[in-house]
Order: sequence, then structure tokens, then C-alpha cells
Amino acid sequence: MLNFWKKVRAKICPCLSKPDETSEQSEDTEAGRSLFLAKQIQAAVIIQKWWRGVLVRRSLLQATLCALVIQRWWRHTFNKAQEERRIRALVMYIWPEKSTVLLQSMFRMWLMKTRYKKYQKAAQVIQNNWRHYSFRRESNVCSLDNLAHDGIDLNIEIVVG
Repeated sequence: MLNFWKKVRAKICPCLSKPDETSEQSEDTEAGRSLFLAKQIQAAVIIQKWWRGVLVRRSLLQATLCALVIQRWWRHTFNKAQEERRIRALVMYIWPEKSTVLLQSMFRMWLMKTRYKKYQKAAQVIQNNWRHYSFRRESNVCSLDNLAHDGIDLNIEIVVG
């Protein structure tokens, strides 16, 4: 920054950078005064240009920072919307799959239930027939045992008539 001001002084006002006796003499004359005023005006213009450049750079920096904030917000919003669309698509894919799996499991459950009922009915029929067979066998064994013990078969028919 200090170097900048030295350059400005050297360029615009050589009388300020190198003091000598001629500067005092030139101020006395009218031409010297107008030249001195012109150099001061030129120095003021250069300083104003530099200051305007500083202000422009500041405003551009501020605009750049604002643009970056907006871009960051937009990217965040876009990524969030994209993630929501991805999740929605995934859910739309999963629902039919899930319902298919549910239907298949319900069908398998119904099939197993009917098979179980069928086997249960078959077991009941077998048990019933076995009980009936066992009962008849036991009763035949008992009647033969009674016949064997007594030796007499007492089947008497009474006919009235």
C-alpha cells in the first residue's frame, strides 16, 4: 500500500517527491500555479479512480459471496428433492414387491393349512377305524374267551307264536 502511494506521488507530483528550489520559484508564477493545480487535480482523479476500483471490487466480492450462498442453497434444495424422488421411486418399487411377497406367503399359508386339515382328517379317519377295529377285535376275543371257559354256546332264540 505504501509503495502504491509512492508511485502515485512520483507520477503526479514530482515536486512532492523531490523537493528543490525550483518548486518555490514555479509556484510564484501564474503558469507554475496552473501546472501545480493541474497536477493536484490529476492526483485527485487517480486517487478517485483507485477508490472507485476498491468500491467496485468490494461490491463484486459481496455479489460473488451472495451468488455462492444462493448456489449452495440451490444445490442443497436440488439434492434434497432428488433424494425425495429417489426414495419415492424406491417405495413405488417396493410396494408391489412387498404385496407380491405377502400374497405368496398368504397362498402358501392357505395351502399348508388345507394340507394340514386334510392330513388331520385322514388321521381322524384312521384313528376312528382303528378304534372300531380294536373294539370289534376285543369283543370277539372276549366272546371266544367266554365260550372257551364255559364250553357252551348259549344263544337261545325264543319264538312265540
